[in-house]
Parts: sequence; C-alpha cells; structure tokens
Amino acid sequence: MAEDLRVGILRGDYPDPSQFPTESVLCARYGVSRFTVREALRSLQTEGLIQRRRGSGTVIQPAAARGGALHQPLSNVGEILQYAQDTKYLFTPRGMISLPKRLAVHIGATAGSRWFQFRGIRTTREGDPIALTDAYINQDFESVAREIRPSEATIFRQLERLSGVKIARVTQDIQAVAMSAPIATELGIPRRTPCLRILRCYIDADGRIMEISASHHPGDKFAYTMNIETEK
Repeated sequence: MAEDLRVGILRGDYPDPSQFPTESVLCARYGVSRFTVREALRSLQTEGLIQRRRGSGTVIQPAAARGGALHQPLSNVGEILQYAQDTKYLFTPRGMISLPKRLAVHIGATAGSRWFQFRGIRTTREGDPIALTDAYINQDFESVAREIRPSEATIFRQLERLSGVKIARVTQDIQAVAMSAPIATELGIPRRTPCLRILRCYIDADGRIMEISASHHPGDKFAYTMNIETEK
C-alpha cells in the first residue's frame, strides 16, 4: 500500500497537494484497517513525501520542499529491489578489468584483482538520469557475468540465479564526494558537482564479495531515508 501511494505521488497522480485521500477513503480503497493506513502514511511522512497536520488532514509535500529528489528507503534487500523496480538501469558489459585502486583499498579487496564490469545510467521511469552505476562481478563468476542481460532482473538477482549461490548480506557505504569529470560528462552535469556515492558489496555466506556496485547520484537527485526505532 505504501509503495502504491509512493509511486502515485512521484508520478504526479495528485496534482492538488491538499486533495490526498483521507484515512477513511484509503481504508475502503485498499480494504485494510485504519492502523495499516496510518503505518503507511507514517512511512511516507518519514520519506518527506507527505505532511500530516492535525485538523487539516494529509497534504503532499511540494517537489521544491523535497529538493526535486528521488526519495527511497534503502535499509534492506527488499527495499533495494523495490528501488530497482521504481527506476530503470540501462547497462552494458565492459568485460574483465582490474578493480580501481581506490575502490579496492576502500573495500579491502586485493589490489589489481580482476572483476567483470558493467556500467550504465539509472533513470526515473520518465527517463530523467539520477545516477551512473558501475557494477563489478567477482572473477570467480566471470562465465556467469557474461550471461547477465540488461533486459532482465537486477544484476545481483541474475547473479544468484545463474550461479546458484545466494547473497547472504549487503553492506552499504554512503559518502558525499565531488563528481569526477568522466562521470559528470556521462550524466551531463558540471564536473565537481556535489554527489552521493553509494557503494554496496553483495556478500555470500562464506564472506566472499560476489558483486560491488558504485553509484554516483547528483546531490539534488537522490535522498536517502531511514527509520530508526528508539529502544523501549
């Protein structure tokens, strides 16, 4: 339910911000309890998409207040998959390369180790570019990497299916950096533009890194949201 409402908001289904459906309308539309509706609305408010005001109902936050950014919760594999479904990633294989030295040092990989690289632009459903993403597949899976197709599921899901090896955990590192000239050129923005680099390592049960992804998002095109529960 929350995802359906999120997509509708980002797609512009509610041109009048004050006309967001009431809790009663949402209960009837989705056939759920008021508690379920309130949990969904709480999630959307945490992401900065709506504002709930006592006495005046729920209003949609204008795009300017959200910085024009794509808001996504990315705290577990399911949400990473949902993010992939809400965007498009058009990638091409680049073959076996030596892992860039800075990246190798950052994740503790062997300098000069060989990985199969993919590169592509991630866009919104409307085609607006929001990130340049490089994906690197461990050389242990080179033959599998060559079977990965851009028109199918996410790279890591294809990697799991084709190799028969499950990804046990994902680490995620987010850092503010200046956009390098090559990446800025591909995204059509000025070099040194502030951006968020999201670095993920997809790791199997034996601790082996199966895939690395490095995404560079222009600072005004992406917002990371996270729910943190206080201890009781």
